[in-house]
Amino acid sequence: MNRSRYDRATEHRQGQVAEDATGQVGEDASGGTRLSRIRIFSSVRFRLTAWYTLVLVVIIVVLGILLSVFLSRSLDEDVDRRLDDASEQVFEGSDSIALAGDTYVSASAGSLEGAEIEPTSAFAALVTSGLFAVTMDMNGEAFSSQGNVPQEALELVDLGEISQGNTVYQTLSVNGQRVRIYSIPVVVQQLDSETSLSQNSVGAIVLGESLERQDHAIEILNQLLRAGGAAGILVATWSGWILAGRALAPVNRIANTANAIARKGDAQESLATRIDVGHNQDELARLAQTFNGMLERIERAFQAQRRFVADASHELRTPLTAIRGNVDVLHRALKSDRPIDPDDLRESLGDVKRESGRMARLIDDLLLLARTDAEGFGHMVHPEPVSLDIVAREAFRTAEALAHGQRLHLSVRQPLMIYGDGDRLVQVMIILMENAIRYTPAGGTIDLIIDAAEPGDGKDTCARIKVVDSGEGIAPEHLPHLFERFYRVENSRSRQVGGSGLGLAIALAIVQGHNGWIDVESSPDSGTQFTVWLPILESPDGAGAPMLLVPGRAGALNASPAHMTRQEDA
Repeated sequence: MNRSRYDRATEHRQGQVAEDATGQVGEDASGGTRLSRIRIFSSVRFRLTAWYTLVLVVIIVVLGILLSVFLSRSLDEDVDRRLDDASEQVFEGSDSIALAGDTYVSASAGSLEGAEIEPTSAFAALVTSGLFAVTMDMNGEAFSSQGNVPQEALELVDLGEISQGNTVYQTLSVNGQRVRIYSIPVVVQQLDSETSLSQNSVGAIVLGESLERQDHAIEILNQLLRAGGAAGILVATWSGWILAGRALAPVNRIANTANAIARKGDAQESLATRIDVGHNQDELARLAQTFNGMLERIERAFQAQRRFVADASHELRTPLTAIRGNVDVLHRALKSDRPIDPDDLRESLGDVKRESGRMARLIDDLLLLARTDAEGFGHMVHPEPVSLDIVAREAFRTAEALAHGQRLHLSVRQPLMIYGDGDRLVQVMIILMENAIRYTPAGGTIDLIIDAAEPGDGKDTCARIKVVDSGEGIAPEHLPHLFERFYRVENSRSRQVGGSGLGLAIALAIVQGHNGWIDVESSPDSGTQFTVWLPILESPDGAGAPMLLVPGRAGALNASPAHMTRQEDA
């Protein structure tokens, strides 16, 4: 047996307003929507490329600064290591001055005269590479030197620190060039007492090297970084523009598709248009799939609307044709001045009354559903305490008068006092039983059952109204559409057996107004069972009598109904 459930989540309506990136929507000569051209500087593509380029520029600048600073420090440390190595070699093997820790100790008392620099082969190689060395006293007077000594640098030597016995590293600017010098104090040792030894600074050994080669290397590096960075930024900007265009291509296809839909004259043909998603499964592909799904839902809604208009026109045209036909007959009889047979007059007027009543009921049903669409379900229900078994008996008596040889049975298994709209619930039961009578042959059975049960799916106990018939049943493919307006399983036969096709839609709207839902179980040649579920709560006075959840109290009851069908095999 096949089953479908119809509840508040079974109908979905949504609208979509499409605008271009500039937020402007135009209209072409044919009345369709025309998208404005997007200015390049306000486009998403330009912004993505600009942000990408800006981030790249920041990265290149930061990396360039870090690399330049790192290289400069490495070269300075290399110069300092060479100066420190030279300090060990400048007086290596000399009898007049010897290196002791971070100072030189002079053998002469109070003077550096005679402290000649006698370079070794290793020191000579350092001098050849650009290093210089000079001995000077505390007055700044030079005595001995090796290499190309810049005199301006000697005037800037920090003799104050040297006089305190401290070694000094300095980076000086001489004639626009940087010079790195390393000053080492020269001391003489004197015995003040039998146990006390003092040291006095008498001068310094100044070692230095020009930083011209290092500065030149750093300048070349900076030039390469600027040139390479500029070229890299240009290439990256061009690549980013191309990649952004390719990445946004699906968005452009969606916009073009939406524009094509708006510009086409045939709405059905335009809504059949779909976007080619391709094989990618990225976010833009999901966007395209979502857009296609939206188009599919809109197309179904549009087709349902066209079918609704066509069916409503047909249903209204049928009684109007009958009324017009009878009026024409009477009018011709009056114009011919021949007497009208009273029986013919009664028959014609009876037809007019019957068809006008039918048309009035159809219009009332359409207005009721229209109000439901506009105002929600709450306006349909005026709740008050009612006895569900009394409501069922009233509906059962009405249905008995409609039967044509079918056997009707009422079974109230559990009396229920609920809070609902008695008149609307009677209407629901009559609609379901009249529908069962219409499709159940003479001699068949129709049961109306009232009880309480648990619907499953974790829901609480609900009041249950079942209408079970032994009729011809419904094929599975028709179950999802039973509650659509003007839907008929077989159009020709349904029109012969009567009914406007709005009864089940009205019944569902009333049940949803009570915050309930309807299950349908059926299969061909096995009959059909409609089950109405109405959620119940314990009564406020604690007597234990089930009471219906008050409709309209929850905000959700004022929302428009949604349509979603769940079908399963039982």
